[in-house]
Amino acid sequence: MFKNYFKIAWRNIARNKTFSVINIAGLSIGIAASLIIFTVVNYELSYDKFQRNYKSIYRIVTQDKYADGFTYNPGVPGAALETLRSKMPDVSFAAINSNYGSQVTVNTSANNSINKKFIEASGIFFCDPNFFNVFNYTWLAGNAHVLNEPNTVVLSKKMAEKYRVRSATGGPARADRD
Repeated sequence: MFKNYFKIAWRNIARNKTFSVINIAGLSIGIAASLIIFTVVNYELSYDKFQRNYKSIYRIVTQDKYADGFTYNPGVPGAALETLRSKMPDVSFAAINSNYGSQVTVNTSANNSINKKFIEASGIFFCDPNFFNVFNYTWLAGNAHVLNEPNTVVLSKKMAEKYRVRSATGGPARADRD
């Protein structure tokens, strides 16, 4: 029975070539467009959902107006952040600054005579102590209050292994996403 359906379909396609090509091309373009739209919408709706309070987290950008149009820059100047904190005390702000192409020096001996130097093309990020109040991470060593102290660092497992840094407990000092 299915063999007869395929024979009839093939005969109709062969008999009406122009209409068949138009119909098959339209169907193919429609399916491809639907898949692309689904992929883009799925990506946009799933962005940063690994954070527990992802619906309450927003990114602030700065709009700069020029003669030839507008540009948007990530974040706001430091003075604006302090003003936002004073005007909206109920809102938690997690400021982060980046410095791309930075050099990291790791002391590998007790007397600081041997240092390893690394250039981080992806950058080093500086954040205020509220960062871990807004974003959730799992800690292997230490806790979220480490940024309250000066000259402290939080490393991912990958970076700790790269630098071969050990925490006071003997394990790599790091934080990972939940």
